[in-house]
Amino acid sequence: MTLLQLINFFGGLALFIFGMNKMSDNLHSVAGNEMRRILKMLTNTPLKGVIVGLSVTALVQSSSATTVMMIGLVNTGVMTLNQAVGVVMGANIGTTITAQLIAFNIGHYAFTFIIAGVTLLLIRRSRMMERWSHIIIGFGLLFIGLNVMSSAIVPLRDSQMARDFMVSIAGNPLLGILTGTIFTMLIQSSSASVGIVIVLASNGMIPFEGAMYLIFGDNIGTTITAWLAGIGSNSTARRVALVHTLFNLFGTIIFGLLTYLGIYTMIINRITPGNVYLGENLARHIANAHTFFNVFNTIIFLPFAGILARIATKLISQDKTDTVSLGDPKHLNYHVIANSELAINQSIKEMREMLRLVRMGLIVSYEAFKDKSYKKQIRVSKIEAAIDSLQREITLYLVAVNERTNADDIIQKIPALLHTVNDIEKIGDYTEEVNRILNYQISIQKLPLCPEFSAMIDDLHAKVMFMLDLSLEYLLEMKEDFSYKIIEMEGRINEQHHNLRGKILSEIQNGDCDPAGGLNTIDYLDQVEVIADKLKNLVKAGSHKFIYSQHSDFSMDNDEDDLLDQDLP
Repeated sequence: MTLLQLINFFGGLALFIFGMNKMSDNLHSVAGNEMRRILKMLTNTPLKGVIVGLSVTALVQSSSATTVMMIGLVNTGVMTLNQAVGVVMGANIGTTITAQLIAFNIGHYAFTFIIAGVTLLLIRRSRMMERWSHIIIGFGLLFIGLNVMSSAIVPLRDSQMARDFMVSIAGNPLLGILTGTIFTMLIQSSSASVGIVIVLASNGMIPFEGAMYLIFGDNIGTTITAWLAGIGSNSTARRVALVHTLFNLFGTIIFGLLTYLGIYTMIINRITPGNVYLGENLARHIANAHTFFNVFNTIIFLPFAGILARIATKLISQDKTDTVSLGDPKHLNYHVIANSELAINQSIKEMREMLRLVRMGLIVSYEAFKDKSYKKQIRVSKIEAAIDSLQREITLYLVAVNERTNADDIIQKIPALLHTVNDIEKIGDYTEEVNRILNYQISIQKLPLCPEFSAMIDDLHAKVMFMLDLSLEYLLEMKEDFSYKIIEMEGRINEQHHNLRGKILSEIQNGDCDPAGGLNTIDYLDQVEVIADKLKNLVKAGSHKFIYSQHSDFSMDNDEDDLLDQDLP
């Protein structure tokens, strides 16, 4: 295989993965919110979970997307581990749809999809239309990538050394399974792995049984996504990842043995047109074997869903500490909405979850700045999206409470609570802006940030984190001494912001510092100052028992007449 053919092969693989991700991401955007609601509502039994998992994965064309959504729901307590087991099984079946599409050999029409998608993109009239155009383009790129890979390996069919190498891997069950597992873990796409296996088998590089061992390994390797999604989540979320792995591992042991004995090959040959022993219709045989492996595996293990959950629970112990919500409310219970006082308390608990997410966003931004970690940088936008999601849910909940109650004190609290929720959401926006300043603006400076400016950022970060910790404590019991401490800290931050801003501007004017570094530091100071203002608003609202009045001082960001501010140094 020449260097050019090798480049073409991996170029085709890159196109396949890019097309798959583009299609999956946009399908997820189109149907994501609705899919989350379906997952929450219709998974009260393992069988329903299987059906929902299959349907959702077939729609979004990614078992990884379904797994990540599910782990988010489990992490926040919306779904139980037992519910998640059924969805895992269904997602495994749903993801085999890609292999079935590949087996239809519609790659000859790949450019038709590209033309249609680009045409839609050029004439798009809405965001939805744009997303559908990307879905169609991704679908076309997927098959173009397969065609390129297939063309690149054609010369290998005549190479006896290459054939012997592939047969030695695929012919050994353990080596084949291990190879499939490692490769899928590396590229994090079982669909891409199965696509490559179909290309190799269709070109006579590996026998059907060897293809099956690789695909069994693919099914184990794809569980890496669940483990990655479980990082930083609670123990129950990690148990979901373990169940996913155990399910595929046990299935591989059973069906790997059946394939070795020739039984599974005979079954697939009977239900698929063409004779697999003569190498006929190999793509369809492999696609069906992939699908029925997951179908049969689900039938076998569905009655033991509870046992799988118990095994995972025993192997992964319970966390001692709780984790932050990932955007799904865990305190908003619509069944208690008739008890308006209890419902208000639940909404305040959820506001605290929003604030915990804000704290997480600031920590991740700062750590990314210190560690120069791109992975941490991109987490911030996901955290901010979770904050926005909680804002929507809390707002809808408070509106529902307002519609059901006749209590005047509750009706008076609703506007103030809505105002506070909006303030916390604004802090989330400022957190994302902090991330942009620290990890984008400062990183493209010609000169590194000087130690003086770094020290300013470190000091202000510590102060605003202390203020956030106090605010989280305050929302627990609304203790008055916390409100004084928070308002005092806001005053200190304001004073420091004013002094440092003037100092930096003077240094820039006198040519005593790097202008870009100085201006970026000022931008950071400005964001910290407005975050502190919003946190002060929160405790002012709490000090008024969240009773709204047009003349209430918490409705303004900077109230010079606030008596509490007079004690500031």
